[in-house]
Amino acid sequence: MREVQHPEGHPWVKTSVVDEEAIDHERVVGMVAATGELISVRVAQRVDFDLLTDPVGVRTSPVRITVGGMFELSATQAAELAECLSEAVSRADALPGKDLRPKLVVEG
Repeated sequence: MREVQHPEGHPWVKTSVVDEEAIDHERVVGMVAATGELISVRVAQRVDFDLLTDPVGVRTSPVRITVGGMFELSATQAAELAECLSEAVSRADALPGKDLRPKLVVEG
């Protein structure tokens, strides 16, 4: 598989030539450190070519957003997740004593 790295300012960072009938575009848009792991957020899109038609047919798949290398979402689902996370942050920030640390107990 051949990969092309795109210059700064291009909508995609990398394009992978899967075979002569398909390419995959991708861009990692961010990484968040969480309890010993990195959670990545990646945007990707596949383009398939039908070489048997004249002119060559091009089918562009919907954009995929992958969270943590595990969850693949549509743009609508990602927006829903972002809303849920924003709500969670708002609720967490509103809790009393959120910045208090538990007391350490030493047996002696």
